Amino acid sequence: MLGLLTSLLGLADPISRIASKIADARIASVQASTDRERIEQEERVRALEARRDVLKAESDGRVNGVIRALLAAPIVVFLWKVIIWDKVLALGSTDDLSENLWYVTMMVLGFYYVHWTVGRLKR
Repeated sequence: MLGLLTSLLGLADPISRIASKIADARIASVQASTDRERIEQEERVRALEARRDVLKAESDGRVNGVIRALLAAPIVVFLWKVIIWDKVLALGSTDDLSENLWYVTMMVLGFYYVHWTVGRLKR
């Protein structure tokens, strides 16, 4: 079970996987017996660091947050309308979503909760 959880966290956080590979490459560089092996490992470290920096820039980017918010906004508006206006206040009735739109809604909500959970587990 722990292995499965570790695998899932690794999929959710590719930056930490790359950091682990960087650490392994640095150890291999120190343990290298020839200059050629050491240079190869240092080049590998630089390539992995560049890849990590790109992933970090993408994940921390403002555009990424704006796109996520725009994708989630219609779902939030719909669910609030159904829950608050239709159910709590009993002031209306909303047509049900099609099956496909419910799948999209569940994917967005599922992503939100998985993202939140992984963020909490990483702390």
